[in-house]
Amino acid sequence: MTLDEQCRVRRHVQMIVPTSRGNAFTDFRAPTRQPLPDSLYFLDDSGNADISAFGFLRVPQVDGWSTAEAAWTTFLKELQVNPYITYTPDYPLHAVDLIAGRGRLLHPVAGAAPTKRQKTEAANIVLQGLRTLARVPGLAVGAVYRHGATREDLYADLVSMVNNRHAAAGSSCQFIVDGNGTERALRAAHHRLPADRRHVLGDPLLVPARRIPLLQAADFVAHVAHQSVVRLPSRAFMWDWYGQVFPEAGAPMDLGQLL
Repeated sequence: MTLDEQCRVRRHVQMIVPTSRGNAFTDFRAPTRQPLPDSLYFLDDSGNADISAFGFLRVPQVDGWSTAEAAWTTFLKELQVNPYITYTPDYPLHAVDLIAGRGRLLHPVAGAAPTKRQKTEAANIVLQGLRTLARVPGLAVGAVYRHGATREDLYADLVSMVNNRHAAAGSSCQFIVDGNGTERALRAAHHRLPADRRHVLGDPLLVPARRIPLLQAADFVAHVAHQSVVRLPSRAFMWDWYGQVFPEAGAPMDLGQLL
């Protein structure tokens, strides 16, 4: 089965649709909220030498992918008419490049330095993308981080926690992660889950973000959540973006405190 066929099959699995919006983690913490539905998680990582972070989108299995992707596609179409950038649908968006004002989006002509206005517009793309996600019915965001952990260790912690929460709710989920398909350590995290209490189904679907636009959206969440934690002085303008756009999300979770 090809990747495209896998994706189409997973889009049409008949599962449960939530009737209200929530946050990926507030649903975990509050037993009075609606139980976690069967879900898809789109994940990407961020971080530096000291902190690893993951940001993700959670959508309901039924229609969640298509609803979120339609909203994101509309957002991308709006970028095509922005006079200050040169965006084409085949160009993958990376928050770190947009915030830094670099990349082909701002350099359509070799040697041409971007203007201050172009750099501002590029950074605003990230904020606009986050606001797009905040308006998608049924979509929730989450972010986790851990000091002194590798990407693989943090991922294993996250998989275990999500599995426990879905087990408690009696629902299941699948992970779709930015990758090239060779990340054995990420697969191993799924294989270590107890067979009789496994609610994260199968291996992660490892796909380059350029193939699935919602992974680029997860990159936006991951980068902004990471900056809200590390608070680099040069990025002070975006320290509060995560909390402002997703007020129900709460702060990114430090999984090191839960170990």
